[in-house]
Amino acid sequence: MTDLTIREASQQIRRTPATIRRYIRSGRLKACKQMGKFGEEYRIRRDDLIALGFAPADPIERPSMALVPASPAPAALSVPISLYNELMMKHEQLLVQYGMIRAGGQKLLEYKAEADSRVDELRRAEQRYQTLRSRAVQEIGFLRKRLRQAESQIEERKIEITLMQEKLKRLEMAADEAATHEGFETRISEIRDKERTIEELSRADVADDREVSDPGAGSAVWHRGAVPVSRKEDH
Repeated sequence: MTDLTIREASQQIRRTPATIRRYIRSGRLKACKQMGKFGEEYRIRRDDLIALGFAPADPIERPSMALVPASPAPAALSVPISLYNELMMKHEQLLVQYGMIRAGGQKLLEYKAEADSRVDELRRAEQRYQTLRSRAVQEIGFLRKRLRQAESQIEERKIEITLMQEKLKRLEMAADEAATHEGFETRISEIRDKERTIEELSRADVADDREVSDPGAGSAVWHRGAVPVSRKEDH
């Protein structure tokens, strides 16, 4: 007995190839892989199709070897095979659509979970931003306070520098005045020294005149061993 391909099996039971593949993936239908014209392809035994719920029809009456349900229905509830197969096909289509909707719902749930995680991350990021912002505001306030203190200290230093400059100017002026006063006193002392010198010279001239007018006094002076002074040298 030859095995059937997916297309042949779908023709036998009047299902779509996608339905046959879904049966194989779900494990409801057994199949094995064999090499075909275009590579590996599934091969299905007729016995496995019968085990799935379909049985081969009479080969004399139906040469096409179409499969019908194995369990015969009661005569009162019997329906045409074509109607039954059509209903089964629609049922399979509904199952496929349901699977697609379910897969879409799962994707939607995944997207929702991802969106929730993104919202949580955004909330945490906003909390971190608020924390950093409050910290930055505190640091800015502290730095502004320090800046004002530094500016006030700079102003105080400027005032001190100005006062020191004024004091230095006054000291320089006092030093200049002291130097001028010292020079003035020096000149006065020189003048006084000259006056004393002139006065002494005048007294010496008067003494010489007296010696000339009184010879005895001069001899007494000579007897005393005094050395005569030459007034020419003084002049």
